Amino acid sequence: MTAQLQQQQIQPMTGRPMDERITSLEVRVGGIEDGIKTIVGKLDSRDRIPWGVIGTFAGIMLTVIASIGGLAFRPLGDGIADLKASLVKMEARADRYVPREDLDARFSVITQRRDDLQRLSDARVERIERDLDTVSKQIVPRGEHEQMWAAQRARDADLQRQSDQNRQGLYDLNTPRDTIQGMQRRIDEIERDARAPARR
Repeated sequence: MTAQLQQQQIQPMTGRPMDERITSLEVRVGGIEDGIKTIVGKLDSRDRIPWGVIGTFAGIMLTVIASIGGLAFRPLGDGIADLKASLVKMEARADRYVPREDLDARFSVITQRRDDLQRLSDARVERIERDLDTVSKQIVPRGEHEQMWAAQRARDADLQRQSDQNRQGLYDLNTPRDTIQGMQRRIDEIERDARAPARR
């Protein structure tokens, strides 16, 4: 068909009747349409998705992933089985221990005792606070004590001064020399009295 088209293109169009020209033009256009259809068919066959290859590859990948998943989850299954066995053993041991109801009863008794002790200690604290308030009302403030102590110190200082004056007056009446002489006389008298019986 392409050879025929080439021959028609080579022949000059001039000098032929119009019907022939239209017919030859229609033949040429028909040939072009056939060529375009052939090209479109080839392009369609190239753009077609190879579903067979993709399906095969997907099947292989699914098999590989499933086998890897099985290998990964197998230890988990074994671990879960071991855990279940351990739980069964623990439940068997738990029967030997105190039941939860007994523990709850004990805890409630302990809680009641703690609450009672708390109430008692609160009552004691309130009583101590009342006693403290009563005692604090009866206590003389420190400022008043300070004033009384200052007055007492002044009286003590006055008494000490008077005592010192009296002592000084006493020393003035009886000097140390007089005291020593008096003591010497007394010693002499005692010695005389002591010798006198020895002579007899």
